[in-house]
Amino acid sequence: MTHLRHLNTTCAVCGEACRFTIPEATGCVGSRDLDTRPAEPLRSTIYAWVKRCPSCGYCAPDPGKAPKGAADVVKLPRYRWQLDARKFPNIANTFLCWSIIQEDLGLLAQAAWASLHAAWVCDDEGKDVPARICRKRAADLLRRAREKGERLATLEGADEAVLVDLLRRAGRLREARAVVAETLEKNPLPIIADIMRLQARLIAASDRGAHTVAEARRFRRPVPL
Repeated sequence: MTHLRHLNTTCAVCGEACRFTIPEATGCVGSRDLDTRPAEPLRSTIYAWVKRCPSCGYCAPDPGKAPKGAADVVKLPRYRWQLDARKFPNIANTFLCWSIIQEDLGLLAQAAWASLHAAWVCDDEGKDVPARICRKRAADLLRRAREKGERLATLEGADEAVLVDLLRRAGRLREARAVVAETLEKNPLPIIADIMRLQARLIAASDRGAHTVAEARRFRRPVPL
């Protein structure tokens, strides 16, 4: 059961009072998706992960806090357009606006996460084309982050595993196949190798759907005696 609480804060950009409903579900039962999306009940709390000031449109996990420069980003035309872009669900727009802030402040890995979360919202709404757009953006941001030495996760090979799933589900199968081959050549950790072998099968079948880490474990090769 998910319990709710309320967050009362003051927007760090415009100074208006804000009130948000926050679910307190913190765990999940079941396997994560290959792109790290958690199972329920945590999965369904996504609407509260990033919040929007109803006055100025500042989007952040906590609108009561704003990194230096965020207020300037909120005024940008691309931010204002994204805030209410009709092709995306409202919550996806909120995540994408937070992604724009992170990108403009040079935090590319965090911007990639926010764009991926926007894709999950689009998935839940059955919006395939917007979901693909969000994943393409996330993949491009992740690649730029890697060039700067930023990583999404500390586990060796985890970034590559997320990147492959982003590319596959965005329909960029040739690029995804190349990342799989490159990663497997490096003799990655067993769990990463399991994921990459499953991804190779999915890519070969032109499968753009969601799959879980548990599925990848089932494809583990037997250890030679």
